[in-house]
Amino acid sequence: MTLETLNFWKISTVKNLFILCTFLLLGCKSYKTTTELESTFSKQEIKDIQTIRTFFIKDILSLNDENFNTEFRHRIVNLEAEGFKSVKPKKIDKLFSSVSKSTFDEIWETKTQKRSRNSDDTYQYYAPKINGKYKEFLSLTTKHNSMVNKYYNNILRTEDFSHSSMLNYIADNTLDFDLNNTNVQIVMAIHYISICNENNITNQLIN
Repeated sequence: MTLETLNFWKISTVKNLFILCTFLLLGCKSYKTTTELESTFSKQEIKDIQTIRTFFIKDILSLNDENFNTEFRHRIVNLEAEGFKSVKPKKIDKLFSSVSKSTFDEIWETKTQKRSRNSDDTYQYYAPKINGKYKEFLSLTTKHNSMVNKYYNNILRTEDFSHSSMLNYIADNTLDFDLNNTNVQIVMAIHYISICNENNITNQLIN
């Protein structure tokens, strides 16, 4: 091997290593676990929660980690306006089946709801599990975020996902800054996946 060939090989190797390290750093930057997550959930549960977060950003909002902060408000307003019709039931069912049962049961529980006040017919949907780990995670997150605190208090009061509180949060000026926070992204993800799922259930009943 000549000296020129050896030098070229070294330069190529260094370049490839640099590119690999860059991708790894970018990957780490896109998602960071938090103290609140680590003190509440197991490692496997945190992996499942990351899957939920990714599904929300990629499959519901059609965004990625790079444009989430700048495009979130616009996308979520459009989804609200269309009644979440673009989020198909099969997508959410596939997500739920990919999450371990133990993680699922720490976030959601089944509730029964009347189809209307004048009807005895009922349907089942997923509500936040009040004595689950997700409730503990929300409680810890409220210490650093007043809007999540209002959302959390309404969940405790109604034992259901508080969509009115979430809409107030989206309209609040603090949202743009908060979207950088992994905990807030997870709260948004679990809330809207739950809302989309119930919306799909009620639409099927109507149709």
